[in-house]
Amino acid sequence: MLPLRPGSRDAWITTLDAAVIACAGAALVIILGGRTRVSIGAVRLAFRTPVNLIIFAAVGAVLRAWAARGVRLFPSLNAPGSDRLEAQRARFVSTAVRPRHFTGYAAAVALASIVWLTPHLLHPRRVPDPGDPVFSAWRLARFSHQLVTDPRHLFDGNIFYPAAATLTFSDATVPQGLAATPFLLMGADPLLVSNLLLLIAFPLNALAFFYAGWRLTGDLRPAFIAGVLGALYPFHGEHYSHLELEYTFFIPLAVIALLDAIARPTPRRGAWLGTWLAAQWLASMYLGLMLLTFAIPFGVVATLGWRPAARPLIKALLPTVAIVAVAFAALGIPYLGSDSARGGRSLALAGAFSAAPREYGHPNGRLVSYHWITREDNRLEREMFPGFAVLGTAAIGAAPPLGLVQLASLTCGALAFDWSLGTNGLTYDDLYHWLLPYRGLRVPARFSMFVGTALILLGAIGSRRIIDAAARRRLGTPVFVLLAAAAFFDLRPEMRVMDYWKDPPGIYASVTPSMVLAEFPWPDNAQDYMYFSTRHWARLLNGYSGSFPDAFIQMQARLDTFPSEEAVAAARAAGATHLTFNCTLEPRKYRCLPTIAALDENPSLERVAGGRWEGDEVRLYRFR
Repeated sequence: MLPLRPGSRDAWITTLDAAVIACAGAALVIILGGRTRVSIGAVRLAFRTPVNLIIFAAVGAVLRAWAARGVRLFPSLNAPGSDRLEAQRARFVSTAVRPRHFTGYAAAVALASIVWLTPHLLHPRRVPDPGDPVFSAWRLARFSHQLVTDPRHLFDGNIFYPAAATLTFSDATVPQGLAATPFLLMGADPLLVSNLLLLIAFPLNALAFFYAGWRLTGDLRPAFIAGVLGALYPFHGEHYSHLELEYTFFIPLAVIALLDAIARPTPRRGAWLGTWLAAQWLASMYLGLMLLTFAIPFGVVATLGWRPAARPLIKALLPTVAIVAVAFAALGIPYLGSDSARGGRSLALAGAFSAAPREYGHPNGRLVSYHWITREDNRLEREMFPGFAVLGTAAIGAAPPLGLVQLASLTCGALAFDWSLGTNGLTYDDLYHWLLPYRGLRVPARFSMFVGTALILLGAIGSRRIIDAAARRRLGTPVFVLLAAAAFFDLRPEMRVMDYWKDPPGIYASVTPSMVLAEFPWPDNAQDYMYFSTRHWARLLNGYSGSFPDAFIQMQARLDTFPSEEAVAAARAAGATHLTFNCTLEPRKYRCLPTIAALDENPSLERVAGGRWEGDEVRLYRFR
């Protein structure tokens, strides 16, 4: 044993344990082919061989065995005279019964989550931009249409004709589609339904993180702060145009279900864990895959710390595995079937959407409190500053003494941070090479949501520590109010929205589902044409999605000369039966009348319908 005081000795042994594990883990990464160079600001680290790391790990392990025989791993986690890990497990289990004021706090945090969304709530049909929000409206409408008319071909979209399964060219939104279906069948506007589903995600995120904060701390006040942090975390503002990426509330529910299944392993708790993992996958395949990757090491750390009996734990996890396998197969099989049409995502493409460590210091443009440091050159999906409220409370929660939740959050938060760096990090290329689903991901930086999850869990514990310290001086309530206000204003998002076309052009009244349209101007405005198609469901040569078929990309070059006879013939050769031209969507207004004149004179075309829309001419032609 080391000849030191117990507290000091335990700290040194814990540090040595962490160093040995870090060296061994880094050596394993290099052996498996991981990156051997990483830059952190101006500091560049290079590991040309795993030999030195293996030697360091071996020497540390020998030193540990000699100096700390019989001392358990990470002894600083053990409180004097008691087992801190067991105490935390017992407290976690005790929070399964809801306290008296639970509903009131839950209602308050749900309300707080939507206050800053008031501009959009007052105009629920407006959009933050006319791109992805409009695409999401089409995606929900198409899913609902297929569900009730042709469920055997559920993922067949009407874009990129003649490509099949084009709904698999973007992230799945199955729960959102199911929720939208009753309203769409009653004739509701798809854009309005999509926006409402986007807005409702904020209180759902707040409630999920509130629940997680309460289960971890046993106190409704830090749980409220966790709910505010979870609802307003900057990831949501950065991705306000992406419906599927707002649905993150399954993440904290899965973490709590995982801890429940380990603390009190039963098949029922394992089934809940599988349900939340599967639901996140169905709501967003991106986040679902990342959640599973995040949850596995989280569960390993929790299992090592709480040491449940092996047989009950295995029985509890069997339903988890079964539910996850069914859900992953239900979406994975259709997506694998369209893989050749979509094409895989290269590691170089993932590199373009890989974060750099410094980008965690860059706030996105929607964070009002940080406009004074927001950069002018927006880096799409790579402005990931968490906010000082998140960082401050998380720092307090991560300070020693540590419990299992802190240790698991720190470990998995660090892993998620490295994965968000993509090709700039140490281990993402291993995920890409060893796990097939990762070859379809384009944006590793989205792992930042899981960095945020770890920070928010630590923030709940940190808030509890701050409030408890203040309560000893009878200042618990005022300090709670100050913390809640700080979180609420620090993460304030600015949600600017704009009007979108209320009604499609009248020419679409003459369009039937049997037609194939080539719509111009091309290739811009594809989302508009897709949204207009929710009124007629004709097939489109046009399209917009996360992936584009090779045939579509090749066809674009042949259509660049529109309205030439060669471009019109190319559209016909691609399978179009009809052609539209919309002057309102033409950015070069001087081309409108000459284009219509050229189309009217083209002997291969016959005008079917015409008129004015938003003050400009619009035409529908049939190929003779």
